Amino acid sequence: MTTQHRLLLLGATGETGKQALSAALSDSRVSHVLTFGRRAPTLDPSTLSTKLTHSSLDFDALLKEGSAGGPETTKLRSAEADSVLIALGTTRASAGSAEAFERIDREYVLSAARAARREDKPDQRVVYVSSTSANSSAWFLYPRSKGLTEEGLASLGYASTTIFRPGLLVAPGGRGEHRFAESLAVKTIPRLRFGKSTLWIGTDTLGRSLVNAAVGSPAVKEYVKEEVLKGQHKVWVVSNADALKLAEAGK
Repeated sequence: MTTQHRLLLLGATGETGKQALSAALSDSRVSHVLTFGRRAPTLDPSTLSTKLTHSSLDFDALLKEGSAGGPETTKLRSAEADSVLIALGTTRASAGSAEAFERIDREYVLSAARAARREDKPDQRVVYVSSTSANSSAWFLYPRSKGLTEEGLASLGYASTTIFRPGLLVAPGGRGEHRFAESLAVKTIPRLRFGKSTLWIGTDTLGRSLVNAAVGSPAVKEYVKEEVLKGQHKVWVVSNADALKLAEAGK
């Protein structure tokens, strides 16, 4: 089935984002994929598509524009996206400091999602890649930031907010570089008999699942659970096990 679904993707240069982009470009339900960021995604020549449009985006300038808006806000709003898929994130080590981590991991995400929200699209949805550890009350930085980001997205007024909470992300063929602990986990966890459904997921599988959720596949309702964050905003949560199932669901 071919539709005219316009998908806005943030984080297309990351491992999960690249897989989501590939899935979206090969999906007949998606007519346009619009990526935003400092760098254009790198694609294998065999996957190049006229469906893809990349626009540069200065996230720091977007933050400064705030609610008043400006050129960067206009770029996102003019995408007229039917859904916004966010696979944007970082680590404290990569960011360089706790402050930089929170700016990239949370403030960039929320400011972009806010700018992309259109009142004239009442069915517009947002899909976000979070973490199984997400908890806005957590003592540790990473789960706290993910939890606060979930709550922030849920408050923006999208028709639906779908939160993916995957386990360990494993790239096809293994990831290029690892910290020691992550490298050990990547080698060990996928070998555990019970780990497949609860502890890890391939980024290619997650990418397909994210696109299914973004375009609103009828199968989505079978693999999401309703949750109310802080007793205020309803979201739909997809666990690691359900993300595996949703990836293979019929279109």
